[in-house]
Amino acid sequence: MQTNTIQAEILQYIQDYKLTQSEFSTRANINSGSFSRLINHNKPFSMSQLDGITKAMGLEEDYFYSRYVEECITITAPDWRRLRPFLIRCAELGRLDCTELILSNLLDNTNYGSLLFEVAEELFHSQYKEAAKLLYESVSVIEKYQHSERLALCQYRLFSLSLSDNLALNLRAATRFEPYANRLEETDQLEAVKHLAHVYVSLQEWHKVDTLSEEMYRLASIQYELSLRPKRKTAEYKKPVRPFYFYMLYARLLQGAAYEQYEDYEKAIEYAKLYANAEEWIDDSSEEAKVITIQFNDYSTANQLLYQLLAGNISILSDYVEYIASKPDEVFSGLCQIVKVANKFDVNIDDILERFQEHIPYKTYNSAFGEYNKPIKAEEYASFLTELGKYYLHHRRSQGIDTLLEGLEFAENISSDSNTIKCLKVFSQHRDWEDEDKRKRFNRINYS
Repeated sequence: MQTNTIQAEILQYIQDYKLTQSEFSTRANINSGSFSRLINHNKPFSMSQLDGITKAMGLEEDYFYSRYVEECITITAPDWRRLRPFLIRCAELGRLDCTELILSNLLDNTNYGSLLFEVAEELFHSQYKEAAKLLYESVSVIEKYQHSERLALCQYRLFSLSLSDNLALNLRAATRFEPYANRLEETDQLEAVKHLAHVYVSLQEWHKVDTLSEEMYRLASIQYELSLRPKRKTAEYKKPVRPFYFYMLYARLLQGAAYEQYEDYEKAIEYAKLYANAEEWIDDSSEEAKVITIQFNDYSTANQLLYQLLAGNISILSDYVEYIASKPDEVFSGLCQIVKVANKFDVNIDDILERFQEHIPYKTYNSAFGEYNKPIKAEEYASFLTELGKYYLHHRRSQGIDTLLEGLEFAENISSDSNTIKCLKVFSQHRDWEDEDKRKRFNRINYS
């Protein structure tokens, strides 16, 4: 039997099971005097009291939540002592509908901005990301005219929570966040700029990548120099996710990648040399520093070979192949570049494709710094399928069209316009295939 208020349903339960209020309060682990006041004076329950009552009645944990929102918000004035634990419990139980109802009633009160932000941060770090997103959005609305660091951090969190394999949605998230990036604390700015650069790498917006990378280097080098000062070393300050010198090296790596795309391989090699041998100037003897410098030395060696290859020095192809073969997590990226080289200079790489066949299916890869950025890897795979299809068709291989169709579908799934266009261009150059089913499949994707 459903009744209007939580108190009324509790009283009905007590009557149905012929209990005294004292007996029920014991079951619910609530002081009998407190329980009597709550029931008889129609006062809202605390979260712990509601949990005890729900358990005592043998109901689902969130059974009363919808009515609890109404009683906490519309019947009585909002009380943060009740709302805070309730927001956390809603996140834990996935009751985002209740979270939204509460937040919609708090948006006109600026006093709740800091309180909601604290809960959002707690939920974010506890991996309740959907609930945290709702709170960050509410704080952004409450503080939209404040121009505060907290507002900027909310926008940064929303940006990071919005990133996915869909490149079009990632661009929208980056465009929304970018105006707030320079309001963040310097150490947060570094990671934020890195993530922005990743979005533009996946979109192949290389001028944007170059600009952001230069800003990353500027910020990181200033903070690195400051961190070396004796007073700064002993002072309390917020540390970045990775050491400052990591961002300096990573910025140069991204700039080298940009010049690769500009086909200025001489400049790309210059940048590749800038992130080599960092152990000679980094003032850090930690194990983390060793891992970072070794990884960037590996990147530098591989990329210097690659840029020479792309510049036309095909004689070092075997050296490049052997080098990437010694780095299993780098094989796929290297293979992508080898197929580009093969198409650019008409090189037969059948033996290399056969050797690395197990690395061709799409999968995630790791470096010394963790898992590679998924949208970047997804875009790379879409590009790889286009280049591989082009290679097969050039060499009159039957799997060429199938590979291109796979690439076109993959590009469509991640909303990669640049790879879709590249794939269509290759199709337009090879219209003489006979398979009617493949032709229909191509047209379906092309016009969807």
